[in-house]
Amino acid sequence: MFRRTLGGLIALVAALTLTGVAAQPAATLPAWKTCASSWQGEDARAPKIVDLRYATHPRYDRVVIEVRGRIPNGRAFYRRHFSYDGSGQPVPILGRSGLQVILFPAYAHNDAGHSVYDGPRIARPRFRTLKALALNGDFEGQVSFAFALTHRAPYRVFTLPNPQRIVIDFKHA
Repeated sequence: MFRRTLGGLIALVAALTLTGVAAQPAATLPAWKTCASSWQGEDARAPKIVDLRYATHPRYDRVVIEVRGRIPNGRAFYRRHFSYDGSGQPVPILGRSGLQVILFPAYAHNDAGHSVYDGPRIARPRFRTLKALALNGDFEGQVSFAFALTHRAPYRVFTLPNPQRIVIDFKHA
């Protein structure tokens, strides 16, 4: 009985592999960037930025921004100092370099003006590359984040579905 079951399982795996139904390799990640970049969203209409998480990995530090609705347009560019949108006051995070990410059109509040963003306003994870981060704006249809880094780290940006997320990786030195 065991041999017949094992033989049937091997035949099933072989058939699935030959027909292409077996798991496909994961999509390749985008190349690391060392200059400003931008991306086009999916005809986003008032997407809400609802959360931000971060973690460290053996070769990079990762930030995940969760979006309710479609992925908005975005820009990313290096900066050393950051200021809050609207007020111009300095954001109290420091690094040798940094990355500003602006999402548009995007909102971190609902129609009544109440925040829908559950992520950190400021965090200092002190990872190998990502030292600190801040939500530095939800102003005039733009949501912006500041990321303080240990060096002008190469970064990559990509999206993931279900839930909609924007992923930013910062490469370790």
